[in-house]
Amino acid sequence: MTTEEIMRVALDQSGMRDIPADSGVHVRGDGIRRIYATIDCDVADLLLARELRCDAVLTHHPEGTASLHGWRLIARQVEQMVECGVPVDRAEAAIQRRMHMVELNSHVRNYGRVAQAAQLLKLSFLNVHLPCDVISRRLITEKMAPFQQPDSHATVADIIAALQEFPEQKLAATEPKVLLGAPDRLAGRVAVAMAGYTNGGLEVLKAYFEAGVGCVLMMHFPEADLREAREQKLAGNLIITGHMASDSIGINVYLDELERRGLEVIRAGGIIVPR
Repeated sequence: MTTEEIMRVALDQSGMRDIPADSGVHVRGDGIRRIYATIDCDVADLLLARELRCDAVLTHHPEGTASLHGWRLIARQVEQMVECGVPVDRAEAAIQRRMHMVELNSHVRNYGRVAQAAQLLKLSFLNVHLPCDVISRRLITEKMAPFQQPDSHATVADIIAALQEFPEQKLAATEPKVLLGAPDRLAGRVAVAMAGYTNGGLEVLKAYFEAGVGCVLMMHFPEADLREAREQKLAGNLIITGHMASDSIGINVYLDELERRGLEVIRAGGIIVPR
C-alpha cells in the first residue's frame, strides 16, 4: 500500500473526503507491508520501527505542520453543540477562549523534528488524528443512545458502566472519572464532546449545561478550567473517559481494517490492544 492509500482508509471509515488539518502524510511511501502504529511518536519510536523492519510509522497525534493547524478543527465543536440545543451564536462564542489558547501554544512546537528524522531514516511517516477520533465518538455515541430516551432514569454510574463495556476501557489502567457531579446523580441528556481536536474547556462545558444537557463526556479536561467550574458550582455532570482508552477505540477499528487489507500492523506507543 501507499501512504495515501493508508490515509484514504481512515477518511472513508470516518466519512471524510479530504485530509483534515490535524492529519497528514509527512513522508510519502509505497510498497508498504509492515507498519508501526502508535498514539504518540518521537524519534525513539522511529528507531524502534526501523529495528522491527517496518516500512512506515503511523502515529495518531499531530506531527509536522498538522500540529500547527489542527486548532482550527475546534470549530467542529460548534456543530456538536448546536445538535444538543446550544444556540449557534452561543456555541461560536464558547469556543473562542479555547481556540485562542491552543493556537497560541502551537507556536512553541518544534513541529518538524520527528518528520525530519523519519525522512533521514527513510521511513514513510503519517499521522491520522481526527478520522480516528470521529470513529471513537461515533461508537461512544451509539453506546449512549439508550440513555437519550426521555423516560431514561440512568445515573452517571450507569453511563460509566456502559463506557467500560468497551474492551479498551476494560483493559486501561485508567477508568472514566466523574469530575463534576456524582455517580448517583441522574445523567439526563448525554453529550459526547469529542472529535473537535481537543476538549472545549470551561466555556463549551457551560454552554452544554445551559442547553439542558445533564452529562458531558470528554476525553480530558484542563485542570485550571476544572477549578473554575467547581468555583462556579456548575450544576451538570462531567465525565472524562480517559485519553488513551478513548483514542484506542477508534484507532483499533482503523488498524483492524488495515490488517484486513493485508498490512501487518505492530501496535505500540500506548495503544490499548483488546486481543
